[in-house]
Amino acid sequence: MTHATSDGVFVDLASKKLFQAVGARIEERETQLTHESPDGLPVTLSTEEADRIFEEVARKKKGRIVGIGSVNEVARATSSYTSRRDEETVQMKVRMDRQHVRLDSLEDLLDVMVVGNPVIQRMLSERRAALGLPVRDPQESDPTLQQPSNPTDYFENM
Repeated sequence: MTHATSDGVFVDLASKKLFQAVGARIEERETQLTHESPDGLPVTLSTEEADRIFEEVARKKKGRIVGIGSVNEVARATSSYTSRRDEETVQMKVRMDRQHVRLDSLEDLLDVMVVGNPVIQRMLSERRAALGLPVRDPQESDPTLQQPSNPTDYFENM
């Protein structure tokens, strides 16, 4: 809490107003994000987002944010932080893409395995339907049934 005693009493009116203004803005933003959320679950802002709102609401004096004291001297989450987060996001997307390829490959393998076994084929189709996945024709994944686009490619990759 900003400038309050251990029992929660504000030391001055300005601190109380700042706390209430920041709290109201955070609550407003969380409500907005909750309404925009497709699942309708309550959204809680991250510490970085709450700090950003504090910086927007708090007045500035001589280029420094009033109310945070010596924290003004600490290096803040700047473009280097954002750049690092962006890089991590890209790396995670690459990993997810690789996992997606591997899962597709495993799914193709399952399709090949069920060809000729109607019991397992039905079980796999039911499982896919339960997961909301499209039901696939296992014949499409069987490499023995697929025709190569260029028959001369057989020996080029050996």
